[in-house]
Amino acid sequence: MSYLPCELHCHTVHSDGSFTVKELLENAREDHLALIALTDHNTTSGYDELDDSITPSIRGIEWTTYYGHMLVLGAKKYVDWRDAVPDNIDKKIAQAKESGAVIGIAHPYQLGSPMCTGGRWEFNVKNWRAVDYIEIWHGAFAFDNYENDKAIAMWTSLLDKGYRIAAVYGRDWHRNESHGHFGCTYLDIDGEINQDSAIRAIRMGKTVASTGAKFFFRVHQKGKTYNLGETMRKGLSVFSFFTDLHSRQKNSGDEQVEHTTIKVITNGGRCVMETAVTERHVRVDLERNHWYRGELWGTVNGEKKILAVTSPIYTE
Repeated sequence: MSYLPCELHCHTVHSDGSFTVKELLENAREDHLALIALTDHNTTSGYDELDDSITPSIRGIEWTTYYGHMLVLGAKKYVDWRDAVPDNIDKKIAQAKESGAVIGIAHPYQLGSPMCTGGRWEFNVKNWRAVDYIEIWHGAFAFDNYENDKAIAMWTSLLDKGYRIAAVYGRDWHRNESHGHFGCTYLDIDGEINQDSAIRAIRMGKTVASTGAKFFFRVHQKGKTYNLGETMRKGLSVFSFFTDLHSRQKNSGDEQVEHTTIKVITNGGRCVMETAVTERHVRVDLERNHWYRGELWGTVNGEKKILAVTSPIYTE
């Protein structure tokens, strides 16, 4: 299988959502999502109601504190979140990782107090290598959403410092909204669609955050093929792009969206290649100790916007 649409941030009546667990799973199936993560606030009480025969799922939890929200997916045992404070977050993340979880930062630049107290990320992480992913996009897309712009900048800065962190989209799904443009996270799931295969894809950095279109790449170098999240040597390489611009088009909003351009971005947010969206293969000379991600660009009501972002490949 290859890059299936998933939603990794969902809530039910077990916290502050309107869905029952069954309703969430049925809505995900109707939305043609391959997998969801149940991430109710500070509780795992909905787990017993999950039914993978409706929609496969990840057992997760959203640690909801006054200093930020952290998504803990796939933990084999409960880790107490209540004593998490800014200066002990590395210890708390380590405890969650020891239980088998992947760790994600939810909406790091959410508005915060007084409207969304605790929603903005204010933990003092020192060991960023323990963080697996960041929600670079969150919620319904308003294409002038500066919270999302800041989240992408934060992620880029961490990549520049050498941290290998995947990018995801989080709808933060609480109920069925009648309006809005909602994206998804594409996961490169290998084998059966289940919690283990999805967790493995996130951990390996095989993710794409998208407003809808399916977009990813592979890199060919000296007879070998490399996928997102993998490490390769510097030197001349061929990027092969895969795009399905009509994927999940039903979830687009009222905006006029046109996909026009593919970019390859590296350290510092520098563009090293730009080509038409119809291009399939391009050559890029990779530098040592760099990261490279793909970006799909277009226009939204005539204004240039980024519409999909892959997690990077890396060079030695």
